[in-house]
Amino acid sequence: MLDVSLRELEYVVAVHRERNFTRAAQQLHMAQPALSQAILRLERRLGVRLFDRTSRRVEPTPAGHNLAVDALDIIDRVGAAIARTATPRRAVTVHISEPALETPRRLMAALRSADPALSIHLTTLPRSLTGDDARGAQLSLTIGAPIHAAGARSTPLRAERVGALMDVRHPLAQQDSVTGGDLERLPVVSIDDQLSQWNRWIAQWATSQGRHPRWTTSAVFGIVAGSDMVTDGESLFVCLESVAADVGDDFRWLPLAPTATASWFLNWMDAQSGSPEVRDCVSGAAAFAEECGWIAGGNLPGG
Repeated sequence: MLDVSLRELEYVVAVHRERNFTRAAQQLHMAQPALSQAILRLERRLGVRLFDRTSRRVEPTPAGHNLAVDALDIIDRVGAAIARTATPRRAVTVHISEPALETPRRLMAALRSADPALSIHLTTLPRSLTGDDARGAQLSLTIGAPIHAAGARSTPLRAERVGALMDVRHPLAQQDSVTGGDLERLPVVSIDDQLSQWNRWIAQWATSQGRHPRWTTSAVFGIVAGSDMVTDGESLFVCLESVAADVGDDFRWLPLAPTATASWFLNWMDAQSGSPEVRDCVSGAAAFAEECGWIAGGNLPGG
């Protein structure tokens, strides 16, 4: 069964309706590059083009039109079902910079499935646009790196190995691992730093090995788009191990050496700890992470 979320169906409906990625992104309250990459990723997973893109307009293909029509019906029916069963609850707003990655995608699906009455609003706007909302009342939770601020609380969700994705023709493809020296010698795909702090993580790891990454001259908008840059047979895309699971046999992923891991955290502020909705999300996320074998247990607000 294909792993397609309700949010991805909303993306298709919005682009189909607006015939424009910028206007659709504004309606969805997300950055336009993130929407474009989400649609490209969905097209790769489905194995079919959904939209034909020109410099002036976006037109749905027959497959895209059919999916949008059916998706709108699904969204309406799900909304009606929730409206019939939901009890009044305060909405929880969650910030995820890379919602298409496996960990946040599965986590959000699990939370929504476990409690359909809980209203979860997802925002993917860059941190440069959200500002300090994670420390105030606008955002209830964030999923990603831990927040180091007064009054911030975090619980670990998952630690993933970090490695490098490359074309199977790449000179390093027959090795067992990738070193800091390799990242200094070969071009490393750069992620736009307005959308992600991933470049900073890579640079810090390389520095710990006495090396400095050799970045590509162009940057991609988000981690999920990085695989498109390594088809040149020369570039390396440093990414989480789970990212490699979504690409085909034309790529190979090798772990960094020495071993490096990056961790996902669920973050909230003490001011939110009294919210039953936030408590439900935190406990549900910890339970799901434990069920998946990601962690041994989790923390609760106030616990």
